[in-house]
Amino acid sequence: MDKVFGYIDEKFDHFVDELIDLCRIPSVSAQKSGLEDCASTLADHLRTIGLHGEIMPMGGPENPPLVYGRLDVPDAKRTLFIYGHFDVQPPEPLEAWETPPFEPEIRNGRIYGRGPGDNKGQFFAHLKAVEALSKAGEGVPVNLRILLDPQEEIGSPMLEEFVTQHVDLFRADFGYNADGSAAEGNIPMLSFGNRGICHLEVRLRAGSRDTHSGQFGGPMPNAGWRLFDFLKTLRDETGRSKIEGFYENVQPPNEADLAAMAAIPYDQAEWFRELGITREDGPEEWSHFEKIMFQPTLNISGLSSGYNGPGSKTVIPCEASARIDMRLVKNQTPPEILEKFAAHAENNGFGDIEIIPHMRYYPSKTPLDHPMSQTVIAAVRDVFGQDPLIYPVTGGSNPSYIFHELCGIPMVKVPYANFDEANHAPNENLSLDFFRMGIKTSARVIRDLGGI
Repeated sequence: MDKVFGYIDEKFDHFVDELIDLCRIPSVSAQKSGLEDCASTLADHLRTIGLHGEIMPMGGPENPPLVYGRLDVPDAKRTLFIYGHFDVQPPEPLEAWETPPFEPEIRNGRIYGRGPGDNKGQFFAHLKAVEALSKAGEGVPVNLRILLDPQEEIGSPMLEEFVTQHVDLFRADFGYNADGSAAEGNIPMLSFGNRGICHLEVRLRAGSRDTHSGQFGGPMPNAGWRLFDFLKTLRDETGRSKIEGFYENVQPPNEADLAAMAAIPYDQAEWFRELGITREDGPEEWSHFEKIMFQPTLNISGLSSGYNGPGSKTVIPCEASARIDMRLVKNQTPPEILEKFAAHAENNGFGDIEIIPHMRYYPSKTPLDHPMSQTVIAAVRDVFGQDPLIYPVTGGSNPSYIFHELCGIPMVKVPYANFDEANHAPNENLSLDFFRMGIKTSARVIRDLGGI
């Protein structure tokens, strides 16, 4: 690996320039911009480093294409699947950026712009590792299957159908993903799973139009109050969901999970100070990390009713709506929870509420004792120079279940971005040190997995 790491150091400035060029492409899935240009650029790059690179349409011309990469190595005994996404979040609010989001700039050892951390720089590290192994090492010892997603930031709505229709393209022994941020203090970490999500909107009406709150006040039903009454039925005072059967399929943490959670540093006072709070929500019998990793949530993410502009407007609103997301854990599914949510509304006298499903992801979890895990842990420890933290599950959601649960590929994720990367926010950034260590880590992982 000395020659491989030497090649990475020698070519590193060039790698940074390539990443900056990639981040200039405004590939915003929510705004349907730049995705085809970015896909074409990435397919060309895969071919340049010696892989088969192909743009594959998903579900018709109205949807952006994904990028598929493949390498078949003679006598290779293992196949590695790599996932990444090349879409980025909308850059707004533009006035909050110190420099334009799609004109990346290097300041204080970081690339600032939209996309270097989430996720272009992280999956690009895998590609540069393949290049280094091919040019300076003994070659790539495993077959590779690479999927670069154009819609992760909007829930990958076409991905499950596409992958299930093309399972043979993605068959692999292991799956690897670099995404997210290092733990606080820039401690490296490994994640073996993630929560799923069932995101929906509820709407209700109480009349054909808004009405004068004095002239009609008293007998006229208020949509805002009715929505409030419904929301109160969803959870108790401890934060536990009151939806019937909500917890019945929850898989509790095993001994290995409990040990891993206990080893993760947690300073409650600092956490409270950082977030400006004085207490934790949720049942007291659940620990901090159990709430994040092994218990589902029921969250109100948006509310709308009546007049919310400047000044006063005294009306009785005829419409009200709420956005609700429920993070799910292993053995729960979005269809199951959606059905139970609808049944709860009906059983509590709110059968007239309109329920509109939105984004959904299934939960996923790879066992901590999988053979791949020790290989990845050793690589991260060697390159970063410290033991990584082990997260059995992370609280967010991503499409790993498509590959793990549907294709049988055990997935492990290692963030290659600094803790304060500001992903999804203005002034997103990626530490150049993390980018360099990410490339070296991927090279070690790919080399060592060939020996399992």
